[in-house]
Amino acid sequence: MREHGDDPQRLGLVADLTNPMWEHMVVDPRYRCLIVLTHFANPDGAPGHKTRTWFSVKHAPVMAWAGFCRNLPDYGPVYAGMTMVANAAVMPTNDRMPVLFDPHDYDAWLHGGIRDVIGFQHRAPFAAERMVVEHTEDLWRSGKLPAKAQPQLALL
Repeated sequence: MREHGDDPQRLGLVADLTNPMWEHMVVDPRYRCLIVLTHFANPDGAPGHKTRTWFSVKHAPVMAWAGFCRNLPDYGPVYAGMTMVANAAVMPTNDRMPVLFDPHDYDAWLHGGIRDVIGFQHRAPFAAERMVVEHTEDLWRSGKLPAKAQPQLALL
């Protein structure tokens, strides 16, 4: 947890839109962005022995996550991804998951009002049937990528 006066982390999570920390960012579309990713991971298993479980979207080489970005004068760029209640595929590892978008959602996220932001966070998550779940034996803190991850240039 960040103490008063500590520099912010480069990446954070936005789970509670009513938190005063986010009140100015969430209402202003200029601070919204799309975080593009191929997978996201959660720890799975007993404390001290947690492994990585990877999640991706079927038939999609990339996915977009609801993000906020801001360039702080004394610190540089910082980012936060918005989370929502997890779907059935993610729930065994975490009760939250990224707010993921289909391409038709991009414009409303990037240019919409606060009602759109709230709506995205409180809508139903991507259906579990749309997700690919990859359990691994890799320790959570190993830093290993998913076996099926493609080199980034191959995605373009």
